[in-house]
Amino acid sequence: MDPDPLSGLFYPVFLSAQPDGFAILGALLLLALLFVSALVSGSEIAFFSFQPADISDLEQANDRKSKRMLNLIRAPRLLLATILITNNLVNVAIVVLSELYLRRVLPQERMQQWAYYIIDRLQWNLTVWQVVEALNFAIAVIGVTFILVLVGEVMPKVLAYADYKKFARRMTPLLHLLRKLFYGPALLLVRWGHAIEKRLATQISNNDISKEDIDKAIDLTTHGTTAAEEEAGLLKSIVKFGDITVKEIMQPRIDIKALDWDMAYDEVLDLIKETGFSRFPVFKENIDNIHGMLYVKDLIGFFREKPGFKWQNLVRKEVKYVPDSKLIVDLLKEFKIERVHMAIVIDEYGATEGLVTLEDIMEEVVGDIQDEFDEDEDVDYRKINDYIYVFDGKTLISEFCKIVNIDPDYFDNVRDEADSLAGMILEVNGDFPKKGTEIEIKGFKFKVLSMGKRRIGEIRVTLPHQGKEKTSAA
Repeated sequence: MDPDPLSGLFYPVFLSAQPDGFAILGALLLLALLFVSALVSGSEIAFFSFQPADISDLEQANDRKSKRMLNLIRAPRLLLATILITNNLVNVAIVVLSELYLRRVLPQERMQQWAYYIIDRLQWNLTVWQVVEALNFAIAVIGVTFILVLVGEVMPKVLAYADYKKFARRMTPLLHLLRKLFYGPALLLVRWGHAIEKRLATQISNNDISKEDIDKAIDLTTHGTTAAEEEAGLLKSIVKFGDITVKEIMQPRIDIKALDWDMAYDEVLDLIKETGFSRFPVFKENIDNIHGMLYVKDLIGFFREKPGFKWQNLVRKEVKYVPDSKLIVDLLKEFKIERVHMAIVIDEYGATEGLVTLEDIMEEVVGDIQDEFDEDEDVDYRKINDYIYVFDGKTLISEFCKIVNIDPDYFDNVRDEADSLAGMILEVNGDFPKKGTEIEIKGFKFKVLSMGKRRIGEIRVTLPHQGKEKTSAA
């Protein structure tokens, strides 16, 4: 028995007076396959890290390699299938060759020597064959898998991501060749994937779950506690979030706090102090002619300037306009990408219809967000008793429905395009009502308590006698 059997692991390959040609060739081939596996794995990260701007640069380049890169990127599924087929074939080859290599350089006799040595040193109560099997598993499975994952998967992907453009460019010729070589199997995988997706999409469409069903499922999770009801309300808001349009949450035109281009600087400061807002639209002549946005933070350092200070020089020209029909989920994505917090809502004729902010969107999920400038109490309505309320005419119908605990689409078939209580009354009445006019709409009695020159002021609302909790969409 050798004095130290473990020292002979690489002896048959590198230290023999007559080297084993198969062992040396096998080691070199394993290293080559491992290198190929690393390159192909890194290519997956490199090619799929390209951004739209990077693709635009490739489109403008005229060299042959850029065109080939663009050709690969424009067929992502075929590229991914090619990479996966190549990677799996190489990894299988590594595993098989590793097994043959280890049997050649580590014959059974040597494994038995190691087993005797381990049993003798550690005083294990195991048979030689049990230790031999454990050694075979540790070397052939754990060892090879660790090296394959670390060197063939993790490391190359980390390195490729660090400089994905250069890595992708260098790998383009190889992947171009591999796609031609495995085009048939790759195309078969892509078509198979399309077929599965289509079948799953059909099954999902045939088993569509309505939002009402989801609401009922959420209600089942509540157990009467305040915390559970708040969580359920949050979940319902998230479910309905994707169907809400900008028009439903915007601040209407009449409530927009904007700056006239010709305002004196002291008037601007007074409005900022009065409202506490951080951004203001700036218009010339009328609110339909928005000239830019004034950010209050841009005024820092100029608060002590004289009334003649040209604050207009600080107005930012970038103004975001959105149609009233845009979904707020899409607008939220645009706000995030463009890094803006406010947009002007326009109607089909391009006239200013309202204003929407990031806070307005977030409040649709989490509820009212109170900051240091907001009032502690909501002054838009007063509750007289369980069945009588007084609302401001500009109150949104969606907010009214929340307060009186009815379905948000309860008035959809009568309000037409109206979003506020005043708008719905005008739609149903057909003309401006007089003070004291009383209109009944789907069981609710609306009485006009005050009228301005061109708008309805306060409205008294009497709920149906059967109870607000039982009222639902008809």
